[in-house]
Amino acid sequence: MSWPVAESQRRTVARPHGRTPRVMWVLVVSAFLCGGLLSAAGFSIGWRHEAQRGSSAESALTAATTRVHTLGDELASTRTALAASRSNAAALAASRRELDRTSTSLRKALAAANRSRAGVAAAAGPLVADVDRVANELHALGSYLSTTPSAQLDAGYVQAQVGYLAKTVSRFRADVGALAARAAPPTR
Repeated sequence: MSWPVAESQRRTVARPHGRTPRVMWVLVVSAFLCGGLLSAAGFSIGWRHEAQRGSSAESALTAATTRVHTLGDELASTRTALAASRSNAAALAASRRELDRTSTSLRKALAAANRSRAGVAAAAGPLVADVDRVANELHALGSYLSTTPSAQLDAGYVQAQVGYLAKTVSRFRADVGALAARAAPPTR
């Protein structure tokens, strides 16, 4: 016979009228309980897996939070050090400007001193010649006085020599005073 079977050839299964047997109810309840237990086991396994993942995520979050706090502290200390470095740099720049001003004024003073020294050296040249001339004249006069007998001394010559020496010494004093005034530092 082939499937589907014609309606006339089908046998009807007799159904008992009345109550369903207990075995059937036990079987249905057992299937329901087995399904519930399997569902509970699956749910429990899934819950445990999610709890472990949550613990791992929570641990990672705690570690990341600790790292963020550490980095924040390092950033704050770096900013503080940077502010101190900027302050030091500003103070050093101010000191450098002051040193530059002082250096400039010292260079100007040195240039003025060099000019003054050059002027003094130029003015000292004739004074050295005058001192040499006075020394020669004194030596000549001393020789004349020591080698010439007292009776033969020429009073006019001695007087002329002493006058010349006095005049030269006076001029010499004036030149030395002018030189000293030139060499003195300028008053402000």
